[in-house]
Amino acid sequence: MAHARTPQIEITELKADTMTFTLSKTDSAMANAIRRVMIAEVPTMAIDLVEIESNTSVLHDEFIAHRLGLIPLTSHTVSRFNYTRECSCMERCPNCSVEFTLNVKCTEEGTRDVTSQELIGTDPDVKPVDQAHVSLPVEQTGVRPESGILIVKLRKGQELRLRAIAKKGVGKEHAKWSPTCGVTFQYDPDIRLNYNSMEMLSEDQKVEFVKSCPTKVYKYEDASRSIVIEDPLKCTSCKECVKKADALGVPDLVRVEQKQERFHFTIETTGALRPEEVVLTGFNVLRDKLENIKSQMSEI
Repeated sequence: MAHARTPQIEITELKADTMTFTLSKTDSAMANAIRRVMIAEVPTMAIDLVEIESNTSVLHDEFIAHRLGLIPLTSHTVSRFNYTRECSCMERCPNCSVEFTLNVKCTEEGTRDVTSQELIGTDPDVKPVDQAHVSLPVEQTGVRPESGILIVKLRKGQELRLRAIAKKGVGKEHAKWSPTCGVTFQYDPDIRLNYNSMEMLSEDQKVEFVKSCPTKVYKYEDASRSIVIEDPLKCTSCKECVKKADALGVPDLVRVEQKQERFHFTIETTGALRPEEVVLTGFNVLRDKLENIKSQMSEI
């Protein structure tokens, strides 16, 4: 009988929109399941319905509606909203949607930028992420107070007036609901050097071996005249160092493998949710899925 695993997480870096952590004591199937859930099944709010009242810009209505849908909205309170299909209202209500209005007309010579900062919503907790960053330092968010996500550009006399409805959804329905720009993981590299074989190489050959790695995993130390592993996490398992060792006549100089139960994750969010919220919600969603499978299996 297989022993139950107890996966562990170690956070290595946490910023406003990015996070790196190490997942250990599990396998690649579970690691990939977590990655897929964080991308496609963590709910957020996004504009799903757009009613154009007036549009005299150079972009047609569908183009503008698509651009509005891809504007990330702050979704820290998404749990209090219902999915439209599960709400008891007839069409929409404050429990399942948030309404935005936009009314801009260019009255001056030159080009007028229409951005997400001009979207006015009915819920203070759900707004474009650039509006949420206005009160925070530029160094922390990378967003300047006067900047916003460009929707369209207007010339004198052109106007854009619309109403937009944001709803709750998940990334597997449409990418606009995905809270992440990217979620990746890699195996923890297991790199081992044979120092007995290293003694057979000249200094020039050692330097040549170090330079063979395209991601600079190794470093040559002049003081000890030896090769050291400087940053194993840069390893992409390209095996260029192994090929170089073979070419130098010392095939057992280095061994590059992967630890099958240890994974390094990197998450970048759209700003709709904080990275730690994405991770925690992802684990909760995956847990619920496994509990559902368990209950279904018990009924068979």
